[in-house]
Amino acid sequence: MIRWLLRRLAQAVATFLVVTLLLFLLMRVAPGDPLARLVDQRRVSPEELSLLRARFGLDQPIGQQLGQFLQGVSSGDLGVSIAHYPDQVSTLLWTRLGPSVLLGGTVLLINFTLGVWLGVFQAERRGSRWDRWLTRLSLTGYSVPSFWLALILVAIFSLHWHWLPATQMTDPLLSGSAPLATKAIDLVRHLILPVLTLSLVSLASAMRYQRTAMLEVLRLDFVRAAAARGLTPGQVRWRHAWRNALFPMLTLLGLWIPFLVTGSVFVEAIFNWPGIGALAAEAILGRDYPLLQGTAMLAAAVVLLGNLLADVGHLLLDPRVRAT
Repeated sequence: MIRWLLRRLAQAVATFLVVTLLLFLLMRVAPGDPLARLVDQRRVSPEELSLLRARFGLDQPIGQQLGQFLQGVSSGDLGVSIAHYPDQVSTLLWTRLGPSVLLGGTVLLINFTLGVWLGVFQAERRGSRWDRWLTRLSLTGYSVPSFWLALILVAIFSLHWHWLPATQMTDPLLSGSAPLATKAIDLVRHLILPVLTLSLVSLASAMRYQRTAMLEVLRLDFVRAAAARGLTPGQVRWRHAWRNALFPMLTLLGLWIPFLVTGSVFVEAIFNWPGIGALAAEAILGRDYPLLQGTAMLAAAVVLLGNLLADVGHLLLDPRVRAT
């Protein structure tokens, strides 16, 4: 097992290095000048523009830029943001990480509790009215664009009914000396709409994966034998069938772990949620290549981590994998 884990870690590191190299090259060959926005807004003079090019290394050959970039990455330095100059990219990512983890973690918790339960519920009632209605509702939510749903929810719950705030993570008028319970309630109220948006469009995947896997396991002989031995339906369902139907969900969880970091770029931008997704959208619109490169590298690292954790989960739960 240790040898397998070391091999997978080496593969993940090699993949991350290749992704980092490709990201650097794609940013450099992309059309447009990363400093063009400053020139268009006439915020800098030609002399200042030359100094900024030298500051960001844009006046150097691409090979020298790559060497400096890799040297900085090895020491944790992702460069300086153009739009937020002189802030470091790593500092900006760190300050936005907490809100993204809060939003993405809440959505993942809902998807992998409610989604799993609904998937098992559908599998046990295959072909029933409940199964048909839940399938239609889940597919409807899955087919709706997240940005469109976000705008509809804002229009209904914020602009029409005035029940929930439409933007930000906290109320800017809320005093810093307010009671902790008041701050928590304010945070929850700001969290409801973005969580509801992302959950409605992603819950269908967890439901469909779990339903399909559960249907396959329920037809196996050992599940029927467990029921024939007199075990209760709950014991058959959760102690025997569900554990073996969990493997597709582990794969899906590995694919969704980046959700903890990036969330949804469009949804965070619409709700002005101060997360990494909104920061990436800002970097794209502002041609802030160092910041965009940093967010893409962070997303790539979390994707590789998610895949590694999914493989480890399969290894721990399935003895057949350990035997290979």
